[in-house]
Amino acid sequence: MAHCPFATWKPISGPSGTNLGGPFKIVHHTTEGSTAQGAFDAFRAHGSDPHFTVDATKIYQHIDTNEAARALKNLAGGVQTNRDSAVQIEVVGFAHRPKTRATLENVRRLCRWIESTHSIPTTWPNGPPKPAVNGKDPGGHNRNAANWDMKGGHYGHSNVPENTHWDPGYTKTEVDFLMLDNTEGLESTEFNAIILEDPGLKNDHSRMPDHADPEGVSLEMPGKAKSAAKRKPAPHKKTADTGGKTVAAKPAKSAAARGGKLETVSAKTQKSGPKKSAPPRGKKK
Repeated sequence: MAHCPFATWKPISGPSGTNLGGPFKIVHHTTEGSTAQGAFDAFRAHGSDPHFTVDATKIYQHIDTNEAARALKNLAGGVQTNRDSAVQIEVVGFAHRPKTRATLENVRRLCRWIESTHSIPTTWPNGPPKPAVNGKDPGGHNRNAANWDMKGGHYGHSNVPENTHWDPGYTKTEVDFLMLDNTEGLESTEFNAIILEDPGLKNDHSRMPDHADPEGVSLEMPGKAKSAAKRKPAPHKKTADTGGKTVAAKPAKSAAARGGKLETVSAKTQKSGPKKSAPPRGKKK
């Protein structure tokens, strides 16, 4: 059992199965919502649980880190994603917004525990995540599949093969803060740029093409701007990684359930190349 001793245990959908290979790595996401509870509702509705959810006050663990999570898209015929020993962290917030110091401190502390537990190096094999440009996807993300499959370290969701989201959108300063291995250097003037509070977080919405915003209304797309009063919820479909079978998950039934990220997830039980037998599938969402 690999349970973080300082995290609050909060299982939701269960694992997607056992890991099928790959060195251990850490994947950083943002929930694309403003609250942990909104993220939990979305995970439950869509079967998209990470291992951890982190905000400014608490670290929640949903899945044992020796088992596979569910928050990545996984296409048939490519590399494994969820089941490639990827320990996944969802940071409460948005890719286009800065992260608060308290949130980053919790993520930093958690990363050191995961690294120590699973012998993960403090490197970014596909490069660090790119921050938003004018609040939007900066583009040009390195999703090198060979690195992902063969090299342990840290990856943004933006650096995972077969995926399209560009979170977590960390700035260079945020990455530098997260990579500190102890408290020395935390008072560096570089980190004065990290915000202490984000009062605008609760009123913001996701700017990724296939996300619902935290209030449950559809994303305002470029060239199709509408007033909030006229926007209608956009339908979303999501499939669940059950460790060997693609199953259509039920849509969210409430606005709260649409407060987190919506990433299409499909399952496969083998990597490209030599075939591997799939172990018994994980707990069904």
